[in-house]
Amino acid sequence: MRRRILAWSAFLALSFFVLSPACQVTSGRNVAAGSEWTLNPGRKTHLQEVMTSAFCGKCHPAMYAEHNQNTHGRAFTDSEPRIATGRFAHSDCIRCHTPRPIFETGIGMNPMRRHHNLEEGNTCMTCHWTPEYDYGSFEGGTECKTAFHPDVGKVEACASCHRNHGTPYQWEKSPLGKGKNRTCMDCHMKSVVRPVAIGEEARRVRSHVFPGSRSESQLRRAYKYEARIDENELVVRVTNNGAGHNFPTELKQRSLESLVIVKDLDGKEVYRSRMIFRDPYKRPYGLHLLVNTQIPSGDYREHRVPIRIASGTVQTELHFKLYFPIEDNHPELARQLEVRQLPFDRIIPSNKTVESAPEPKVVKPEGTTIKEAGIPQLVDFAKLPIGQTEVKLPKGEGPEDIRKLIEFFMFPVPQAQSDARQRLLDIGKPAVPALVAAMGSWDNKTWKNAMKVLFAMGDRVRPDVIKALSSDRLYTRIHARNLLADFGRPLHLDGLAAALIPGLTQKNALDRTSAADALGRLKLNPAIPALRKLLSDDDPDVQRSVALALARLDDTGAVPMLRDTLAAASFVETRGDLAKALAMLGDPVGIPLLIEGLDHRDDLIREHFFERLFAVTNLHLGYDPLAPRPQRLEAISRLSAYWSRNGSAEKLRRPWPPSRRAHEHAWSIVQKLGDDMDTESRQISELVGMGSDAVPALVLGLKYPAGFSTRRDRILRCLGSIKSKQAAPFVAAALRDPVVAVASQACIALSAIKDPATLPALHYYHDHLLSTRAAGKFPKSAGDPDVLLARSAAARLVLGDKTARSELVNLLLADDLGARKTAHEALVSVFGSGHGYDAEDNVAARRAAARRWQTDSQK
Repeated sequence: MRRRILAWSAFLALSFFVLSPACQVTSGRNVAAGSEWTLNPGRKTHLQEVMTSAFCGKCHPAMYAEHNQNTHGRAFTDSEPRIATGRFAHSDCIRCHTPRPIFETGIGMNPMRRHHNLEEGNTCMTCHWTPEYDYGSFEGGTECKTAFHPDVGKVEACASCHRNHGTPYQWEKSPLGKGKNRTCMDCHMKSVVRPVAIGEEARRVRSHVFPGSRSESQLRRAYKYEARIDENELVVRVTNNGAGHNFPTELKQRSLESLVIVKDLDGKEVYRSRMIFRDPYKRPYGLHLLVNTQIPSGDYREHRVPIRIASGTVQTELHFKLYFPIEDNHPELARQLEVRQLPFDRIIPSNKTVESAPEPKVVKPEGTTIKEAGIPQLVDFAKLPIGQTEVKLPKGEGPEDIRKLIEFFMFPVPQAQSDARQRLLDIGKPAVPALVAAMGSWDNKTWKNAMKVLFAMGDRVRPDVIKALSSDRLYTRIHARNLLADFGRPLHLDGLAAALIPGLTQKNALDRTSAADALGRLKLNPAIPALRKLLSDDDPDVQRSVALALARLDDTGAVPMLRDTLAAASFVETRGDLAKALAMLGDPVGIPLLIEGLDHRDDLIREHFFERLFAVTNLHLGYDPLAPRPQRLEAISRLSAYWSRNGSAEKLRRPWPPSRRAHEHAWSIVQKLGDDMDTESRQISELVGMGSDAVPALVLGLKYPAGFSTRRDRILRCLGSIKSKQAAPFVAAALRDPVVAVASQACIALSAIKDPATLPALHYYHDHLLSTRAAGKFPKSAGDPDVLLARSAAARLVLGDKTARSELVNLLLADDLGARKTAHEALVSVFGSGHGYDAEDNVAARRAAARRWQTDSQK
């Protein structure tokens, strides 16, 4: 009963919030009698509450507290994975950081991402949910014994996410892992005695802390360290005698490093040697690369260093690095595990050469911290050389050759993947069955590359892809629908709608979401009745996909149902998507809700709300989701005031994204900007030539962290040349870039884009320049401060801020020639007359001309 009261109270609270004046969302009319579409909001609200970790926490507070602070519970909110993935905009990492239940996609398969309840990261239901159980009336208690999947905790379940980096594969070969019948839980979920739930007797249960590489005690369980002097040689042996997988494992950023320092009798360092144990690639599953120096489970590595002096001391150290290449004693990201002092006297010096891994140095942009530069990508923008592995592609065209070529999709070398794709494209039709099967792979690289080849083959493989819709493999069906949507509408639509619509009634929610997505993207209107019924689906992600599909289909008749769905929606992210769908159909009822979401506590969710609002209104009025809160609140106030005065259906617009082919081409270029000076000019010209089709990819590229300063600079140059106002708020956000030269490039781009709504951001930027100069913190690489101030004032003047005129007139007397030229050119561009000023004239002439400007400014 208490659970029912809590659930009903939560529903009332949510209903009050959704229907509050701030949101201005009112329920639409009821659908005609006899319709099969019903919301049943009470059951739906309870079901969606059950799917949250907070629901489980009511009875299991200890486990809930542990979960909230472990890497699973913080998977979405932790700042480091956000930095690593461009705030989850780059790559597929979001799938394992906000996953739907792993048993929904199948044990060992990569999960699909969740579009709601994002802040909870990996929820309890991510690992415990079972597809056979109806949680609509679940109350907990004794039900917990039968309501969850029996395979939770198996290595195969953990592999759903962790096999992406090879750890389960390492476990399979480990004499200390699978060879000893040890599972992940044996090391990462220690046994503790406590009550499982409130009011129960204490008993032995599993902890949910999940200690890993950030736990010193866990690290020390993994290895044995020995250091000795053997005649005239120092020998360090590190044995992986505790981990059931490689040490270190997982990400390419992890490293274990043995450091040997030889000192003379006075304690002065003579020389040093370093050996690094790591894998420079994101591990493939089952492929061997010679460059891997991790220590396999049950194995050891030896670091041998010749002693080239007769007497002295050898200091040995062992360092674990969370992020390579970081300094040895970084207070947060490195841990010194061992240090030994071994004196030696009157030995016969060795004449062997001292070998050592290069001492890696991170060259971060001037004026930035390691965190701002991008901790997880230190190794990427450090551009350290990687040992070469020879790649030999099969030259035949038989089934075995095709199988081997598809295996190369998993190979972590882009060129090998590209060559394999081209070979399969050349083989053509005989490769299609294997490529279709590869769409069902657990591995993201495999199914993505398979889809790329099939997409390149075009219409000739469309029948094979349609046939794949009846596959018994979920991933194959999902990716077949996506690929059909990528192909676009064929000349003859016969049978396409009939092939896709059955997916809307399949048991798995992911079938329903992918079918709705495809039907909407292909604009197949016969699907409208079936889509409308699905607005009452129990799953928020199905509702989201259906709503956006109906919006793409211009189904204005669905607006009343969408309003009802919005009024009953529990999750803030779902409400944002429903509000966007309504706006796409010309109904502005959800715009106040989108504006309200701009002040959400989570910056990424704020960003999602802003992207939806901007897509359907083209309004930003200086809002930046990552700006300090006072600045955000000022912009939100402007947006709210504007919408209350002028908001109407006439102010809405339909977002028109570029084609998949155009976007992927642009993104492939963006990812290479700044890497090769010889091709840079051609890359920039090609992006600028694409015009507005390149803007989404370029904006996406602005999410690279500050360490990629050259790439961000080039992206801003492109956007300044394209001059699309669709990029304006994102370019304005780059004014806060910690790399001063990049922020200045954003200012130049805004001068070209000429969106007056970016003026507030330019004012903040100008003030920041002044304070930075006053504090003496201007980095030398940024150039003369007066140049940047002139650019800032020039941008404001071009955008209509006449107060910038006096600042520019003052800069006519600056010491720097570039500042004087920038100031004068801006004044002439707006006011026409040059007043006889020449930036290269002598001081007296410049002063006289500047006085004429000053006199004119005072009129």
